[in-house]
Amino acid sequence: MGRLILLAIASLLMAGASSAALAETASPAATAATSAPAARALSPEADPASQEAAGATDEGGAAAVDAKPETAVAPEAKSAAAEPTTPAAVALKARLDAIPGDGADEENKERAALIAFYGARAFAPLWVNAQGFNSDANGVIEAFSTAGSWGLAPEDFPAPKIAGGELSPEAQAAAEAELSLTVLKYARYARGGRIMRPAEQLNSNLDRKPQLLDPAKLLDGLAAASNKAAYLVGTHPQHAQFQRLREKYVEALAKNGGKPNAGAKKILANMEMWRWMHDDLGDLYLMANVPTYMISVVKDGAVVHTERIVVGEIGKQTSIFTRPLKSVTFRPMWRVPESIKVNELWPSLLRGGGLMRQYGLEVETKDGRRLDYRTMDWRTLDIRNYEVVQPAGRKSVMGVIKFSFPSQHTIFMHDTPDKWMFNSQQRTLSHGCLRLRNPLSVAEILLKEDKGWDADKVQDLARNGPMNNEVAMDKRVRMHIAYFTAWVDEDGKLKTYSDIYGHEKRVTQALDGKWQQIAKGRDHLAPVVPDKAHLEDKPQKQAASGGKSANDDFLGSFFGGF
Repeated sequence: MGRLILLAIASLLMAGASSAALAETASPAATAATSAPAARALSPEADPASQEAAGATDEGGAAAVDAKPETAVAPEAKSAAAEPTTPAAVALKARLDAIPGDGADEENKERAALIAFYGARAFAPLWVNAQGFNSDANGVIEAFSTAGSWGLAPEDFPAPKIAGGELSPEAQAAAEAELSLTVLKYARYARGGRIMRPAEQLNSNLDRKPQLLDPAKLLDGLAAASNKAAYLVGTHPQHAQFQRLREKYVEALAKNGGKPNAGAKKILANMEMWRWMHDDLGDLYLMANVPTYMISVVKDGAVVHTERIVVGEIGKQTSIFTRPLKSVTFRPMWRVPESIKVNELWPSLLRGGGLMRQYGLEVETKDGRRLDYRTMDWRTLDIRNYEVVQPAGRKSVMGVIKFSFPSQHTIFMHDTPDKWMFNSQQRTLSHGCLRLRNPLSVAEILLKEDKGWDADKVQDLARNGPMNNEVAMDKRVRMHIAYFTAWVDEDGKLKTYSDIYGHEKRVTQALDGKWQQIAKGRDHLAPVVPDKAHLEDKPQKQAASGGKSANDDFLGSFFGGF
């Protein structure tokens, strides 16, 4: 038995080395296919004013279109399908036409791409001849066998079975079509296609989606590649962090006799979440990693600044998505979110409006006309028909600056007067927004790059500038809110973090096929419905603790924590 385990480990390591060699020798076409900027195929960006409006789409998130990196070899314009001229080509056309067109959207797209690809070449085969598979096909099949070292399951990519001797046209067609379909499936899974709709299948806060390659361009790239196996392996994400995690995954498997233990599965879940990230993160970008409670400013691939952040409570999570940073607002006004209006302010107004007075809140119509909440009958009015705002000033829960990246999640990143929160080890203290310990340091870096401003100007605007002074960003700076519980640092050390929201567990369950066990949680985008019992509750007196009243603790967490 010991000898068998040693043989299995040796086989795994050889497979990993083989896969690495394939990736390192990937053709220029494969490299370009996985590194071209994804921005070309992104959905239109929302106007900065739409921060509170639902429907803004994620760059690569749940509502965005597929990213479609281009291959190095630009495909020629497709002409009408040429008629097959050989028995094998005739059989292949019939085989492709017989593929059912009632599959999932991505499968139907792959079917259409195959028909167009082979039609443009008069249905000449790419992989098979009368004698069986050619060398390109054998290389691709070998790549399938090493899928485990890339975090995929080799059993998902079975090689077509062919009989010995000369193959009939029908047998050639069957093997050709099956191998091409499996190649497309491998590339789909390499880009996260095992979990197509994370927000729907796992949790509504996971606003990500697989970064699928365009199957038509993939097929053209494969046909042009001198090393087709290397090209296929090159469809995995090329991010340095993905590659480092993959190395740690192979090591973890080898230590456990080729079977993934809990540690390996943690790495695997993080690799899968990298398959949802854009190829091009940006020349200058922000990366807020929720499980680490840290944000990094990254320029040209190097971290130039890091800072502590506070993230959403377990029950009011910070959503995971990517958006462009639209504006930086000095001395900002706060527009109170729907959930806080309904669940906290409305009951307070029915009891006299203490929270409104304490935090200097005002009521406005939807078109911005200021009203006197003291004269309004909140027993007959619905607070959802109004806006509640906190003007900029000394009491502002936004502090002196706010960073906006509009989305349907209605969260942003901002300053806070409650600096004590940053001393906690677990900083799940807000209502979803990100709070920065030293926000002006981040603003200085961004506005120097975007506007050429020096630090003195940024500091002056924060202290003495106009109220609610919104500065639009000219350059494209992406805000990536991520959820990585495993990270390999520059020294090659694997660091792990708590799965505070349970996303890692959900991804692991999905990869294990345990879909029925996934606890999706509430849909945080569902309309807020008032709790009638809550509206009728009487105020409760609570005992003070730790030098603060329980009421102060609650309000500081609730209002200051958004």
